[in-house]
Amino acid sequence: MNDILMLFDLEPARVPATVPPPHIPGSPERCLERLVREDAQGNLWLLERLAPLQRERRESIAALLSGLDAAGAPHVRPFRQCTNGTSVADHGSGAWQCSPFITGIELPRPDYIDDAWRGTCTGEFIAGLQRAGGTLATIPEAGTPPLPDYIASLANTIQARQPDVYNRIHPMLPHFAPLFAMLPSLPTAIAHGDCHPLNIIWGRHAINGIIDWEFTGRKPVLYDAANCIGCVGFEHPDWLVRGFIPALIRTLSEHGILDDATAPMLLPFTCALRFAWLSEWLRRDDQEMICMELDYMDILIRHGKAIEQAWEACRI
Repeated sequence: MNDILMLFDLEPARVPATVPPPHIPGSPERCLERLVREDAQGNLWLLERLAPLQRERRESIAALLSGLDAAGAPHVRPFRQCTNGTSVADHGSGAWQCSPFITGIELPRPDYIDDAWRGTCTGEFIAGLQRAGGTLATIPEAGTPPLPDYIASLANTIQARQPDVYNRIHPMLPHFAPLFAMLPSLPTAIAHGDCHPLNIIWGRHAINGIIDWEFTGRKPVLYDAANCIGCVGFEHPDWLVRGFIPALIRTLSEHGILDDATAPMLLPFTCALRFAWLSEWLRRDDQEMICMELDYMDILIRHGKAIEQAWEACRI
């Protein structure tokens, strides 16, 4: 695979470092194959072999990341251009992209939840990303259906295929009507699209980089915050009001992303985005995770007022 590095104008290491192959964080399902290779200067690079239908979207993401990096977005590591001037190199084994391999420290689960500094850093990342995105001439649409349409379609599918699950979600659906009515007035901004602690490469006291940008694009301004909060709280609902999340909310408030107009939408948006995770567990037929997800969504709705009061205190 060293000849693939050469397609990106990189000289392969003559004698690779005698260390165990690094763990590759992120989802392996987002490409056909992932490899880490070393160049002659000792730098590590992540090589990803793309499925044929990924090429156009991945080229668009590469262009967006380059623009964001030039605009000063934090923690963006653009794809490397290959010798033909694009971000995708054709090889006998397929089409490849190359990006810096970001090293870091494994997230200490579940202890990380009490690290307020991680919430602050995540909030600064979201704010910096949106600030840089605001300077770009255009931001591509994320290519996903509007949230109300997505949930309605998913609910219909669940009703037809999983009536027991539908009986759990059906009473929840009316709770989202106010959110859906307000969504058209919610500002939009560039979003990472899958922002959560496992897609952040952590250093000892800072963020080293952000990975898995496949869902990036223009989304409602609260999207990244709501997705991140939902993922942290899923590990244990008590953590919705401890450490990480209060610091994240405080930071987003300081940057004006959470204000009197947007703050009331944060919790319902957080809960609504859990339908995408429920869909994933259903796709995998993971019964344990399906039950956990339904219980979690129920907690977010039943204890919503108490959670929102705790979050409001963070904004004062």
